[in-house]
Amino acid sequence: MNAEKVRLAEAIDTWVLSVLSQGGGDEQILEGMHAYMDTFKQLLDTCTTLEMTLLAQRYDGFYRFANLLERLAQAIADGVIEVPPDAPLPDSQDKPRKPRVLKPKPKRQAAKQQQIRHAIDMLPVFTEMILGTLQNTEEQYASFLEARPKPHVLDDAIVDRALRLYQAQLEDIALHEQQMQWWLTEPLTEAQRYQVNDLLTKLAGLRDLNLALLDLLAELKQGTIDRILEMDDEELGRRALGGYL
Repeated sequence: MNAEKVRLAEAIDTWVLSVLSQGGGDEQILEGMHAYMDTFKQLLDTCTTLEMTLLAQRYDGFYRFANLLERLAQAIADGVIEVPPDAPLPDSQDKPRKPRVLKPKPKRQAAKQQQIRHAIDMLPVFTEMILGTLQNTEEQYASFLEARPKPHVLDDAIVDRALRLYQAQLEDIALHEQQMQWWLTEPLTEAQRYQVNDLLTKLAGLRDLNLALLDLLAELKQGTIDRILEMDDEELGRRALGGYL
């Protein structure tokens, strides 16, 4: 992988982490990601599947950007989100936007942003976002659960990255719950009210699953390959004889 690909991924990663450090979440990333679409497309056009996987593993912000974009594309493909036929495409713009790297704010300016209150028209977007997050979390929980009898197949880097992602996801869940509560105070159709209440139920389940996954990750970290390498020969021998390795 050449330095240019790394530089492009770092540009996206830096911007996403900047948004998160200022109290933003998926909503704010969605609102500003257009400035980085050309950068991401360059990576899609030039990276192999393995290179994209490695970049996602190395950079949390880049992974979050790619995952959110994938879920958005799926929502459009499924017809959950309708795109107007006359919507301008990136290639049709006279001057493509130049990717802009946002440097992290100093700590004294890192106060949380006020949450944006969205109109009910955004309900399909939130529906797809929450359902996609729930499905992804279920899959990740099942995947990590398989590693419970043999946590040494994991390393600290993988577990730490997952811990950061799902700790941040807890904050997103709280933001989504607040948005649902706001909508319930508005005049909604019967179908909209039912859907909002259903999403609140799913968010509660997602929160429980997210907490269970964080507990599982904390448990797995006690037996990663990094812990094995820290053992002396005697302890390593005992574990091997006991069938723990």
